[in-house]
Amino acid sequence: MSHPFDPALLAEARALQDDILVVNGLDASLLNEEVVRTLKAGGVHMNMSTLPDLSLSSPFHQFMLDHADDLTPVTTVAGIHAARAAGRVAVGYCWQWVDVDEDLSQLAGYHRIGLRSSGLVYNVGNYIGSGCVDPNPGPLSHYGIQVVQALQDLRIVVDIGGHCSEATSYDVLQVAEGPVVCSHTNPLALRDNPRAMTDGLMRAIADTGGVIGIAAFNFFVVAEGQATLEDFLRQFDHMIDVVGVEHVGLGLDQIIGRNDRGPVNPVTLPPEAYPQRYEDWIYVEGLDDFTGVPLITAGLMERGYSPDDVEKIMGANWLRVWEEVWGE
Repeated sequence: MSHPFDPALLAEARALQDDILVVNGLDASLLNEEVVRTLKAGGVHMNMSTLPDLSLSSPFHQFMLDHADDLTPVTTVAGIHAARAAGRVAVGYCWQWVDVDEDLSQLAGYHRIGLRSSGLVYNVGNYIGSGCVDPNPGPLSHYGIQVVQALQDLRIVVDIGGHCSEATSYDVLQVAEGPVVCSHTNPLALRDNPRAMTDGLMRAIADTGGVIGIAAFNFFVVAEGQATLEDFLRQFDHMIDVVGVEHVGLGLDQIIGRNDRGPVNPVTLPPEAYPQRYEDWIYVEGLDDFTGVPLITAGLMERGYSPDDVEKIMGANWLRVWEEVWGE
């Protein structure tokens, strides 16, 4: 893929990434060799990896052990910095929905093996609340209130993820104390999609001190055709205009390399929100994997964002929230 940047600017962007700490706040990939290769090639220092199913916990941790020369599991911001200093990519682990039954004491066990961020609802309603594609969205349930409180008691980041309904999301913000994040979404003002977020909800998240990650999935950025890097960078401009540079980050939500998720579920992934099947998913031009991350850095620099602001967007905002919530 050709890129629109002068080689000197791209070299400057890579040099800036060497001086800062680059964070992806949400990755949908199952860990594999291609993820490792492109994380390192793209200059990404910390990746928050999704475990979509509890059965994948053991393979996740085994993969980390098998790739200890390249990856380090982390549960603290200090651990992220230590991994960077050792020349390894830091990897955290998160859920996109709470995958336990009514016994919330199970959460403590998952916290002990590394869970540090959790969504609540995945597109369609559950016992916690309603999802972004529910035709009749409702509030956070009484059980949902208990879930939010349990997560916060364990210092696990509460993530509305772009998958909760707006009604449930606002309730979460009322119940939660401290920062709440939305790890991967896009502005509804630029692309009307059930997974997108209103400016008002973005402001409410920012008011908690939280961060909103911008996703690179093509159909969340444009309605038709291939989304360009310019289309993607426009998302940053809009969000920063709405909430300020301190509350925007990367949440690329890519699926890189092998995909063992099986067939698409049309209930949780309805065509009005996800018009392409998993194997056909495409991303913003140049962002099929992490090798394109320097293009984002270069694009922000070309748009006139200062080095300090680029540092916040590319990672420091996530680190600030994680340090506040994790407490270390």
